[in-house]
Amino acid sequence: MRATIYLIIATFFWGLNYYLAKIMLKQVNFVEAGFWRYLFGAITLFFISLKTFPSLKLIKKRAWGIILVGVIGLFGFNYFFFLGLIKGSAVSASLIISLNPAMTLLLSFFILKTKLEIKHIIGVIFAFIGVIYLILKGNFSGLGMLTFSKSDLYILISCVVFAFYNVWVKIYSVDFSNTSFTFLTSLVCVITYAFTIPFYGFNTDFSHNLEFWLAAVGVGALGTAVAYYTWNLGIKIKGAGQAGIFMNLIPLFTAVLGLLFDEKLYHYHYASGLIIILGMIIMNFKLKKKKIQTSTP
Repeated sequence: MRATIYLIIATFFWGLNYYLAKIMLKQVNFVEAGFWRYLFGAITLFFISLKTFPSLKLIKKRAWGIILVGVIGLFGFNYFFFLGLIKGSAVSASLIISLNPAMTLLLSFFILKTKLEIKHIIGVIFAFIGVIYLILKGNFSGLGMLTFSKSDLYILISCVVFAFYNVWVKIYSVDFSNTSFTFLTSLVCVITYAFTIPFYGFNTDFSHNLEFWLAAVGVGALGTAVAYYTWNLGIKIKGAGQAGIFMNLIPLFTAVLGLLFDEKLYHYHYASGLIIILGMIIMNFKLKKKKIQTSTP
């Protein structure tokens, strides 16, 4: 039950991220937006992880794992995530991200050698159908001319990267407390952004309005620090494959929050969301075995 609560908290804040990110992208480029996200996230995580901070010897020993997760798992995901949101719809992006559980299950099968059941395969198929329906905007007659917009493609790449992140957390975080591993990987992500920013420009006068800073702190403290903290807790308890299934809740939270942010919803958003959620239900379905009672003579 604890793991479920952790994962729900994480997916709720990630659903909120889509709108907070779009607020930031109105005033800065996507790289600067990502920098502020992980800077505020790392600062928050630093104070959370003070009591459980690992030794320098352990950090050096696991440095390559920390760098891999921080640079590719976090920076790589966030880079394409913000890039896809510049012109893309928040709801569409969240639905594409819903493919993550399917991708995580497949990667867990190949990398972690976890068991892949027939229900997982069926659920994966439903998830792919739901996303294709979304991309086609509900018109399957255009299947032969299926094309991805740049925004869809960027979000899809971020989805694949995050699937690797889920698996790598299970592999490389075993010697760390959840808070310290999340902080260290976020710090690596911030440093990577610092090296990337000169190629894209940076607003040095900090003339952003209050709405921007509220969004930046929100996406950093809540949508990064708290979300990754609770998500990694859930992964440690449930495993990458089972935890990844909860990513399907993100479109639900994004759609509900869209009512507050004036996001336009169309029939294909609802339909594709239902198909993806159906896939999630199938992947989670457990058949209860009936107990056969025997009577003694």
